[in-house]
Amino acid sequence: MKTASIIILTFTIISCAKKDRINHYLNIPVTQKELVKNGFYKYSYNDTVKNMNNLKDSVQPTIKYVIKYDMYSNVKPEINEEGKVYPTQFCNFYKKDSINKKKKNFQYLKKTLHNRIITYLFRKDTLFYKNIIVYSVAKKRKEIADLTSNEKIIKFYDSLNVSIKPISDGITSNKKFTTLFIIDDYKTKIYYSHKNKSYDIFINYIHGDWYSRDVFYVWYSGSIGDIHYYY
Repeated sequence: MKTASIIILTFTIISCAKKDRINHYLNIPVTQKELVKNGFYKYSYNDTVKNMNNLKDSVQPTIKYVIKYDMYSNVKPEINEEGKVYPTQFCNFYKKDSINKKKKNFQYLKKTLHNRIITYLFRKDTLFYKNIIVYSVAKKRKEIADLTSNEKIIKFYDSLNVSIKPISDGITSNKKFTTLFIIDDYKTKIYYSHKNKSYDIFINYIHGDWYSRDVFYVWYSGSIGDIHYYY
Protein backbone atom coordinates (compact mmCIF):
# COMPACT_ATOMS: atom_id res chain seq x y z
CA MET A 1 0.00 0.00 0.00
CA LYS A 2 1.12 3.55 -0.71
CA THR A 3 -0.24 6.57 1.04
CA ALA A 4 -0.33 9.94 -0.64
CA SER A 5 -0.92 13.48 0.56
CA ILE A 6 -1.78 16.43 -1.64
CA ILE A 7 0.84 19.17 -1.58
CA ILE A 8 -0.32 21.50 -4.35
CA LEU A 9 -3.27 21.99 -6.68
CA THR A 10 -3.29 24.40 -9.60
CA PHE A 11 -5.87 25.30 -12.21
CA THR A 12 -5.27 26.30 -15.80
CA ILE A 13 -7.95 28.43 -17.47
CA ILE A 14 -9.17 26.78 -20.66
CA SER A 15 -12.22 28.11 -22.45
CA CYS A 16 -15.10 25.66 -22.47
CA ALA A 17 -16.85 27.75 -25.09
CA LYS A 18 -15.06 25.56 -27.63
CA LYS A 19 -17.09 22.83 -29.30
CA ASP A 20 -16.35 19.45 -27.78
CA ARG A 21 -16.03 17.05 -30.71
CA ILE A 22 -14.57 14.06 -28.84
CA ASN A 23 -16.67 10.89 -28.70
CA HIS A 24 -15.98 10.13 -25.06
CA TYR A 25 -17.64 6.71 -25.27
CA LEU A 26 -14.86 5.34 -27.43
CA ASN A 27 -12.02 3.87 -25.41
CA ILE A 28 -9.38 5.21 -27.76
CA PRO A 29 -6.89 7.16 -25.59
CA VAL A 30 -6.99 10.93 -26.08
CA THR A 31 -4.15 13.35 -25.45
CA GLN A 32 -4.01 16.34 -23.15
CA LYS A 33 -3.72 18.59 -26.21
CA GLU A 34 -6.94 17.16 -27.63
CA LEU A 35 -8.78 17.81 -24.37
CA VAL A 36 -7.48 21.38 -24.24
CA LYS A 37 -8.53 21.92 -27.85
CA ASN A 38 -12.01 20.67 -27.02
CA GLY A 39 -12.48 23.07 -24.12
CA PHE A 40 -11.79 20.96 -21.03
CA TYR A 41 -10.73 22.55 -17.75
CA LYS A 42 -7.36 21.44 -16.45
CA TYR A 43 -6.56 20.82 -12.77
CA SER A 44 -3.05 19.77 -11.71
CA TYR A 45 -1.69 18.50 -8.42
CA ASN A 46 1.34 16.74 -6.99
CA ASP A 47 1.30 13.76 -4.66
CA THR A 48 3.91 13.06 -2.02
CA VAL A 49 4.08 9.26 -1.95
CA LYS A 50 5.86 6.89 0.43
CA ASN A 51 6.22 3.32 -0.80
CA MET A 52 5.65 1.10 2.25
CA ASN A 53 6.05 -2.06 0.15
CA ASN A 54 9.66 -1.27 -0.60
CA LEU A 55 12.11 -2.54 2.05
CA LYS A 56 14.50 0.36 1.52
CA ASP A 57 11.67 2.85 2.08
CA SER A 58 10.55 0.98 5.19
CA VAL A 59 14.04 1.30 6.65
CA GLN A 60 14.29 4.93 5.58
CA PRO A 61 10.72 6.28 5.94
CA THR A 62 11.85 9.80 5.07
CA ILE A 63 12.26 8.82 1.41
CA LYS A 64 9.33 10.19 -0.57
CA TYR A 65 8.39 10.55 -4.21
CA VAL A 66 6.48 13.33 -5.95
CA ILE A 67 4.05 12.22 -8.65
CA LYS A 68 2.40 14.69 -11.01
CA TYR A 69 -1.29 14.34 -11.86
CA ASP A 70 -3.30 16.35 -14.39
CA MET A 71 -7.06 16.08 -14.34
CA TYR A 72 -9.23 17.33 -17.22
CA SER A 73 -12.93 17.87 -16.68
CA ASN A 74 -15.93 19.42 -18.39
CA VAL A 75 -16.76 20.90 -14.96
CA LYS A 76 -15.80 24.55 -14.43
CA PRO A 77 -13.78 25.68 -11.38
CA GLU A 78 -14.90 27.49 -8.26
CA ILE A 79 -13.13 28.80 -5.15
CA ASN A 80 -13.78 26.90 -1.93
CA GLU A 81 -13.97 28.27 1.64
CA GLU A 82 -10.18 28.12 1.95
CA GLY A 83 -9.70 30.24 -1.15
CA LYS A 84 -8.45 27.29 -3.21
CA VAL A 85 -9.56 26.46 -6.73
CA TYR A 86 -11.33 23.14 -7.28
CA PRO A 87 -13.89 21.73 -9.73
CA THR A 88 -17.45 22.84 -8.95
CA GLN A 89 -18.64 21.12 -5.78
CA PHE A 90 -21.45 18.55 -6.07
CA CYS A 91 -21.20 16.73 -2.72
CA ASN A 92 -20.11 17.18 0.94
CA PHE A 93 -22.02 20.42 1.59
CA TYR A 94 -21.71 21.43 5.25
CA LYS A 95 -21.92 25.23 5.62
CA LYS A 96 -25.08 27.23 6.40
CA ASP A 97 -25.19 28.58 2.85
CA SER A 98 -24.83 25.07 1.43
CA ILE A 99 -28.53 24.87 0.50
CA ASN A 100 -28.26 27.79 -1.92
CA LYS A 101 -24.85 26.71 -3.14
CA LYS A 102 -26.00 23.16 -3.69
CA LYS A 103 -29.05 24.36 -5.61
CA LYS A 104 -26.94 26.68 -7.77
CA ASN A 105 -24.31 24.03 -8.49
CA PHE A 106 -26.83 21.35 -9.39
CA GLN A 107 -28.60 23.80 -11.68
CA TYR A 108 -25.25 24.19 -13.45
CA LEU A 109 -24.97 20.39 -13.66
CA LYS A 110 -28.46 20.11 -15.13
CA LYS A 111 -28.66 23.16 -17.41
CA THR A 112 -25.08 23.50 -18.64
CA LEU A 113 -23.59 20.01 -18.35
CA HIS A 114 -26.88 18.24 -19.14
CA ASN A 115 -26.36 15.95 -16.13
CA ARG A 116 -23.07 14.56 -17.42
CA ILE A 117 -19.64 14.78 -15.75
CA ILE A 118 -16.57 13.74 -17.77
CA THR A 119 -13.21 13.22 -16.07
CA TYR A 120 -9.81 12.26 -17.48
CA LEU A 121 -6.81 11.75 -15.22
CA PHE A 122 -3.19 11.70 -16.41
CA ARG A 123 -0.43 10.35 -14.18
CA LYS A 124 3.06 11.54 -15.11
CA ASP A 125 1.66 12.65 -18.51
CA THR A 126 0.19 9.19 -19.22
CA LEU A 127 -3.57 8.68 -19.42
CA PHE A 128 -4.54 6.86 -16.21
CA TYR A 129 -8.34 6.60 -16.32
CA LYS A 130 -11.52 8.05 -17.77
CA ASN A 131 -14.86 8.37 -16.01
CA ILE A 132 -18.24 9.39 -17.42
CA ILE A 133 -21.16 9.91 -15.04
CA VAL A 134 -24.65 10.54 -16.46
CA TYR A 135 -27.34 11.27 -13.87
CA SER A 136 -30.19 11.41 -16.34
CA VAL A 137 -30.01 10.70 -20.07
CA ALA A 138 -31.00 13.77 -22.06
CA LYS A 139 -32.85 12.44 -25.11
CA LYS A 140 -32.33 15.66 -27.06
CA ARG A 141 -28.54 15.54 -26.57
CA LYS A 142 -27.23 13.25 -29.31
CA GLU A 143 -23.72 13.29 -27.83
CA ILE A 144 -25.01 11.63 -24.65
CA ALA A 145 -25.47 7.91 -25.24
CA ASP A 146 -28.26 5.94 -23.58
CA LEU A 147 -26.36 3.14 -21.83
CA THR A 148 -29.01 2.31 -19.25
CA SER A 149 -29.29 -1.42 -19.92
CA ASN A 150 -27.13 -4.32 -21.00
CA GLU A 151 -28.95 -4.52 -24.33
CA LYS A 152 -28.55 -0.79 -25.04
CA ILE A 153 -24.83 -0.90 -24.22
CA ILE A 154 -24.16 -3.73 -26.66
CA LYS A 155 -26.39 -2.19 -29.33
CA PHE A 156 -24.62 1.18 -29.01
CA TYR A 157 -21.11 -0.21 -29.50
CA ASP A 158 -22.24 -2.58 -32.25
CA SER A 159 -23.60 0.46 -34.11
CA LEU A 160 -20.12 2.01 -33.94
CA ASN A 161 -18.47 -1.23 -35.12
CA VAL A 162 -16.55 -1.32 -31.83
CA SER A 163 -15.78 -4.74 -30.38
CA ILE A 164 -17.56 -5.41 -27.08
CA LYS A 165 -17.55 -8.54 -24.94
CA PRO A 166 -19.67 -8.89 -21.77
CA ILE A 167 -17.79 -10.40 -18.82
CA SER A 168 -19.37 -12.27 -15.90
CA ASP A 169 -17.58 -12.52 -12.57
CA GLY A 170 -20.52 -14.10 -10.78
CA ILE A 171 -20.60 -11.29 -8.22
CA THR A 172 -21.19 -7.75 -9.53
CA SER A 173 -21.54 -8.78 -13.17
CA ASN A 174 -23.73 -11.58 -14.45
CA LYS A 175 -25.88 -12.51 -17.44
CA LYS A 176 -28.91 -10.64 -16.12
CA PHE A 177 -27.04 -7.53 -14.97
CA THR A 178 -23.73 -7.17 -16.79
CA THR A 179 -21.42 -4.40 -15.54
CA LEU A 180 -18.04 -5.61 -16.84
CA PHE A 181 -17.08 -5.44 -20.49
CA ILE A 182 -14.08 -5.67 -22.76
CA ILE A 183 -14.64 -2.71 -25.09
CA ASP A 184 -12.09 -2.19 -27.84
CA ASP A 185 -9.60 -4.30 -25.81
CA TYR A 186 -9.98 -2.19 -22.64
CA LYS A 187 -11.55 -3.49 -19.44
CA THR A 188 -14.54 -1.25 -18.74
CA LYS A 189 -16.99 -0.98 -15.85
CA ILE A 190 -20.48 0.34 -16.53
CA TYR A 191 -22.95 0.65 -13.66
CA TYR A 192 -26.39 1.60 -14.94
CA SER A 193 -29.98 2.08 -13.84
CA HIS A 194 -32.73 1.75 -16.42
CA LYS A 195 -35.23 3.09 -13.90
CA ASN A 196 -33.27 6.30 -13.19
CA LYS A 197 -31.88 6.61 -16.75
CA SER A 198 -28.38 6.94 -15.31
CA TYR A 199 -24.98 5.27 -15.63
CA ASP A 200 -21.35 5.48 -14.55
CA ILE A 201 -18.50 4.36 -16.86
CA PHE A 202 -14.93 3.75 -15.70
CA ILE A 203 -12.05 2.84 -18.04
CA ASN A 204 -8.59 2.22 -16.62
CA TYR A 205 -5.79 2.64 -19.16
CA ILE A 206 -2.86 1.58 -16.96
CA HIS A 207 -3.88 -1.35 -14.79
CA GLY A 208 -4.76 -4.69 -16.28
CA ASP A 209 -7.36 -5.53 -13.64
CA TRP A 210 -10.82 -4.14 -12.86
CA TYR A 211 -9.35 -1.36 -10.73
CA SER A 212 -11.66 1.66 -10.22
CA ARG A 213 -12.29 4.50 -7.79
CA ASP A 214 -15.17 6.73 -6.77
CA VAL A 215 -14.20 9.68 -8.96
CA PHE A 216 -17.21 11.78 -7.97
CA TYR A 217 -16.42 11.94 -4.23
CA VAL A 218 -12.70 12.41 -4.82
CA TRP A 219 -12.78 15.31 -7.27
CA TYR A 220 -16.13 17.06 -6.83
CA SER A 221 -16.37 17.44 -3.06
CA GLY A 222 -14.96 20.97 -2.76
CA SER A 223 -11.53 19.73 -1.63
CA ILE A 224 -9.36 16.72 -2.29
CA GLY A 225 -7.89 16.08 1.16
CA ASP A 226 -5.85 12.94 1.80
CA ILE A 227 -6.14 10.24 -0.85
CA HIS A 228 -5.04 6.64 -0.39
CA TYR A 229 -3.81 4.86 -3.51
CA TYR A 230 -3.51 1.12 -3.93
CA TYR A 231 -1.17 -0.12 -6.65
